[in-house]
Amino acid sequence: MHVFGAFELDIRPGTPDDPASVRVALLRYTRGEDGRLYMTPECSSFEEVEGQLNSLQDELDEIRERARRAFQVA
Repeated sequence: MHVFGAFELDIRPGTPDDPASVRVALLRYTRGEDGRLYMTPECSSFEEVEGQLNSLQDELDEIRERARRAFQVA
């Protein structure tokens, strides 16, 4: 498993009889009083929101690249 910040990439390598598979798990979250899951802390400015979203996007880009490599190897 490849752990990032908010996400984890679970790669199951393939075999000739069983193709590779990839799953993305959410690791970092906060459960609100309403039961919803939040992936970022509460932000009090647009700059904070933008920073959080950029961080999540960077992680997703890295996960995409690692998943691509996992399927190329298979």
